[in-house]
Amino acid sequence: MKELLARIIFILIDATMIFLALMMAYYMRYLFSAKFTIPLLHDLTHYATMPLLYIIILAVMLYEGIYTKRFDFWQEHKRIAVSLIISLVIVFAILALQKEAESYSRFIIITSFVMMMIFIPIEKRLVKYWLYRMGLWRRAALVLGEDPFFEDHVFGNPYLGYIQGDEQTSKTLFIASDHQEAEEIETILDRSVKRNQEIIFIPLIKSYDFSDSFIIHIFNARTNLIVLENKLLSRFNQLLKGISDYLLSLLLLPFIMVITAVIAALIKREEPSGEIFFQQMRMGRDAHLFTCYKFRTMRENSDGLLQEYLKNNPAENHNYMIYHKYENDPRITRIGHFLRKTSLDELPQILNILKGEMSLIGPRPYMPQEREKIGDKLSMILAVKPGITGLWQVSGRSEIDFISRVALDAWYVRNWSLWTDFVILIKTVKVVIKREGAV
Repeated sequence: MKELLARIIFILIDATMIFLALMMAYYMRYLFSAKFTIPLLHDLTHYATMPLLYIIILAVMLYEGIYTKRFDFWQEHKRIAVSLIISLVIVFAILALQKEAESYSRFIIITSFVMMMIFIPIEKRLVKYWLYRMGLWRRAALVLGEDPFFEDHVFGNPYLGYIQGDEQTSKTLFIASDHQEAEEIETILDRSVKRNQEIIFIPLIKSYDFSDSFIIHIFNARTNLIVLENKLLSRFNQLLKGISDYLLSLLLLPFIMVITAVIAALIKREEPSGEIFFQQMRMGRDAHLFTCYKFRTMRENSDGLLQEYLKNNPAENHNYMIYHKYENDPRITRIGHFLRKTSLDELPQILNILKGEMSLIGPRPYMPQEREKIGDKLSMILAVKPGITGLWQVSGRSEIDFISRVALDAWYVRNWSLWTDFVILIKTVKVVIKREGAV
């Protein structure tokens, strides 16, 4: 009963968000009415009371499982975005068939849908947290097996809403990947038919993303085949990623040029005789070497300063072996500390993108001398262009050791998608603003 009430609240608040998006889009159109040649034909009520719009959006989101299934935030965000795009197409198609398209402002409708893509995910995050605290968005679950993954990422996650339960209270049964007794699992599943509403299997292989996989059901054999597609081999996806890199780079270039001029002046002010940019050979796609550009963050000719520092602080050698960075590098300038904290030192790599050597998002560009330490993941990581930002940067950066960094880059290559790139890009903005994990 509590879950049903929670889902009704989700629907009502989503409907409210649709109304607010329409209202804001209308007033934006009204505010800039002088910029449009066609006057507004109807008032706000004409748009806000379109029952067809509400019905289509909520019905498509219901079909996508927004109100019937539990997802993590970014997975649900993706489904909401897909639902709204489909709904927008349906709305315009119906208006065209009814020959009413001209009586509605396309600006208001399109702008309202863009606002919904922003408002609804944010609203859901807040509402689910609120309902979880109230006890309405909670589902008891029982775990078969031992796996710390549940404590770290499932139980206590307000967005998923699962809590630890027992055999009597649990509607959900989790089967951990370490529980490999097939006969025992089948026996428990048979007993749970009348008790558990859903059964969730945790895959043994956790380095692959199964969310976009599809299942082939072989009826005669009464079994399933799980199909994973390697999106990197799709020429269309590669073309789409390349085009998005160039378009975003060109769009950001005027802002980057202004910031570059300011940073260059600050670098020259601290060390007038020093260079502005730092250049270093890195490995690109298929191990092709290229010159990677960064703002200089270290003092000129400071190797002697480092050697003296390492003699007095031998623990820094151990730190470098793990993280490939020094915790307190004496060579870094005052402006260099700021650039590294804000990740602005990597802005010049926009030139590497325009030259086709790097991507906006991807594995970090590794140095040639790091080949051996990367190990058997080398060919996989070098299958794509390195990126200015990536999973490493949004997962802790300097707090992540080198081996874990390689594992993150390998995961990215295995499970690449444009949506993953979008999520990393949004998370990068958050990391830069909060200066999380930077040195």
